[in-house]
Amino acid sequence: MNIIYGNRYKNSEKNIKRKQSEKDKLDLIKNHIKNCKDYNELKNNPMSYLFSFEALKHDLSGYYSFNLCKNRGKIRLLVSINENTNSVCLEYISINHYDDFKNKL
Repeated sequence: MNIIYGNRYKNSEKNIKRKQSEKDKLDLIKNHIKNCKDYNELKNNPMSYLFSFEALKHDLSGYYSFNLCKNRGKIRLLVSINENTNSVCLEYISINHYDDFKNKL
């Protein structure tokens, strides 16, 4: 799949500048996305399960998240998926379990 970087992603990436384990996991997730051929493979791949890939509900429907922390922490990578263009847009890195992302919508 192709990776597209959203407008707010670059600024949010600065939030984990000093968190090396989260940065390493972010790199693993990006490589995982690139290696998947489409959304169905991304959704059903065991690696996605390890990264806690999930579709969000309610006011964040249309977005998906990957967990960047150990032990189910609060830092999440939010993405949106366009199946027509076979691409994943990295939208935001939330450091407060989606609350900071909701405030920017």
